[in-house]
Amino acid sequence: MKPKFYKASFLLLLSVLLLFIVNTFIGSATDGTKIVFFGMGDADSIYIENHNQTILIDAGLKSDRKKLISKLKSLGVTNLDYVILTHPDKDHIGGASYVLDEFEVGELIQSVHFKDTKREARIAEVVEEKNIKNTILTEDCPIDLGELKVTIMSPEKSVYQTDNDYSLITLVEDGDLNYLFAGDAEADLTKELLERDFPPIDMYKVAHHGRKNEYSKAFIEKIAPQYAVITNSPTDDDVKDFLEAENAVVRYVYDRDLHFFSNGTKMRMK
Repeated sequence: MKPKFYKASFLLLLSVLLLFIVNTFIGSATDGTKIVFFGMGDADSIYIENHNQTILIDAGLKSDRKKLISKLKSLGVTNLDYVILTHPDKDHIGGASYVLDEFEVGELIQSVHFKDTKREARIAEVVEEKNIKNTILTEDCPIDLGELKVTIMSPEKSVYQTDNDYSLITLVEDGDLNYLFAGDAEADLTKELLERDFPPIDMYKVAHHGRKNEYSKAFIEKIAPQYAVITNSPTDDDVKDFLEAENAVVRYVYDRDLHFFSNGTKMRMK
C-alpha cells in the first residue's frame, strides 16, 4: 500500500512541477518583448511584440514583399497594432502596401515628408480601402504597447536637404531596458538627436544602415549602446569603430534575421 501511495504522490508532484515549468515558459514567451530584425539586404523592416501587441517599423523593398509577409506569418502574426514608416525611401516602404493589404492594421504612422511616388499612392489606396487610421506625424507621439512605453519622435524642422533627415525615430522603454531605432538619420537629424535627452540605450538600430556622418561619433558616445544593429553588410568601418570604442556588441543584419528577447530586465540575442 505504501509503495503505491508514494508512487502516486511522486507522480502528482512531478506533474505539478512540469505544469509550473510549462506555464512559466509560456508566460515568459507571451509576456516578454520580442524584437526581430528581418534580413532584407540594405533595407529596413523590424518587428516588435509585447503582450501580443505588435509594431512593424518599415517594410523593406517591394521585391522582398513576399518574403516579409512569410516571415511575419511564421511568427504567428495575423494583425499589427501599428505600422511605422520612417520615411518614404523605397528600401523602407517598398513592401508596405502589401503588408497593409495582407494583415489587419490598427494604425499607420508616417513621416510628414512625401515623394509623390507610385509606392506612396498604392499605400494611400489600401489605407482608404481598408479604412486604416493614418497619422502623419508632425510632433512627438507617445503610445503604449503592452508594457512598453514607445515614443515616436518627429524631426523638428519642416525642410531638410535629404529625404533621410525626415526619418521618424522610435524610442522603446522596456522596464529597465531601452531601445532606439534611428531610421536613416543623416547629419542634420543626428545633430537634433544630440540635443535630446535619452535614457541609457541598451540596443541601437544604427542610423542610415551604418553610414557615417559628421555627428555619428558624438551621438554614439552620447548613447553608448550595449548592442548595435546595422541593417546592411559590413561597409563603414568608422561607425563600427565608434561603436566598439563604447564596448557595443555590433551585429550586421543583411540576409539573416536577428532576434532579441527581453523580460524588461535582461536581454538575450539569437
